[in-house]
Amino acid sequence: MELTGKVALITGGGTGLGREVALQLAAEGMKIAVGYSRSLAEAEATVAEIVTQGGSAKAFQADLHHVAEGERIVHECVSHFGQLDLLIHNAGTTHFIPFPDLEAVTEAVWDDIFAVNTRNAFFLARAAAPHLKATQGQIITTSSIAGLGAQGSSLPYCVSKAALIHLTKCLSVALAPDVRVNSVAPGLLMTRWVAGFSEDRLDSGKSNALLKKHPEVPDVAGAFVMLAKNTSITGQVIVVDAGLL
Repeated sequence: MELTGKVALITGGGTGLGREVALQLAAEGMKIAVGYSRSLAEAEATVAEIVTQGGSAKAFQADLHHVAEGERIVHECVSHFGQLDLLIHNAGTTHFIPFPDLEAVTEAVWDDIFAVNTRNAFFLARAAAPHLKATQGQIITTSSIAGLGAQGSSLPYCVSKAALIHLTKCLSVALAPDVRVNSVAPGLLMTRWVAGFSEDRLDSGKSNALLKKHPEVPDVAGAFVMLAKNTSITGQVIVVDAGLL
């Protein structure tokens, strides 16, 4: 798909991986809706960088714990830009809880993680579907290798990402042939997310990877750009983890 002039909505688009995806897609000529929850300054900085480089972008706030907020941000994006060609659900949350500590995994923890990581991925897709069908567009979710193996920041986080992967596959069936739906599953990225991990955990992830490093954020973002351009891939999970799995 030719990206110039097309519109992408990226939840969690102001920081970390989402920011890099936004910058790379803007460099390809896309207009970018930068979704954020609390990181207003970072979202506005991302928008400013895109605009400075000659692109078009606007920040949109939404708390994706709430279904209505996800639906609103889709409608606001379409209202502002006039169309929607790519939805990237990159927003995510977690609680850092060792797997054996089952007592720490409360109902509130499950609800908090699943609301953002999984539930609103569906409702965002549902809200975006009519617009994406009109443009023969695509949805890309940010999953994780935590959804493919039993290791990660917490047990419910891993389960939420496994559910997101299966949701991605199910949506690819539900929205075919008009809308492609894929996922990118990164390994551990050196963003502010790693503040929740110990140095031993970080070193272990690097030493156990075939490439003996953590995946690089620009490389992971490049997988989103590849999928955005490709019109023959759907229902797939692209793993970018430096060979850890």
